[in-house]
Amino acid sequence: MKFARLVPDSIKPVLRPIYREIAHRPRARNELHSYWRQPWDGSNRPEGYLDGKEKSELLLELMGKYADRQSRVLEIGCNVGRNLNYLFLAGLTRLEGIEISEAAVRLLRQTFPEMARNTKIHNVPVEDIIKAFEDDEFDIVFTMAVLEHIHRDSEWIFAEMARITKNFLITIEDEQGISWRHFPRSYKKVFEPLGMRQLEEHRCDSVDRLGSDVYARVFKKMW
Repeated sequence: MKFARLVPDSIKPVLRPIYREIAHRPRARNELHSYWRQPWDGSNRPEGYLDGKEKSELLLELMGKYADRQSRVLEIGCNVGRNLNYLFLAGLTRLEGIEISEAAVRLLRQTFPEMARNTKIHNVPVEDIIKAFEDDEFDIVFTMAVLEHIHRDSEWIFAEMARITKNFLITIEDEQGISWRHFPRSYKKVFEPLGMRQLEEHRCDSVDRLGSDVYARVFKKMW
């Protein structure tokens, strides 16, 4: 369990620097990729991502304000496709996803066959595909619990996300949790200098399986 969920919010600022030094042991990016291709600790198995109704409903609520049936939408880190299927059933059909795990993509195709037949899935690390997209290729790019796992050596992808987004960017991410595979960041501070203006910010403490360290943010591309 992550450190940030074990202690009261009031003492996190005091303990976080200490914990960072003791428990946060940086690993190479290829080790991080290997883990997400095939988690070895019993956590984060693909089938565990099939359940998450409240999380996908939150995404759908946000997306409904900014997307229409013609919107071209990309999810970075789509895992088993639960979010994409919610969007597909809501009438969004110009969907694409990026996912590193072959097992997750197999389960996606088995569980949501109709959505899978109508969605382009790139079964590669985001680092290997994002530069291939055109400027402003997608009307909306979104992530959920994915950017928090992006290695510091790969932070260049944030500028690429801003580049390929034509209109909006939605992030639903843990911004404070720390572990060898969690990198705390404020995504407002990340994306606003890249030409994205924040339109909405919501703390997700009332959403099942998210919590007080998770923030949902909506950005609009300004330049």
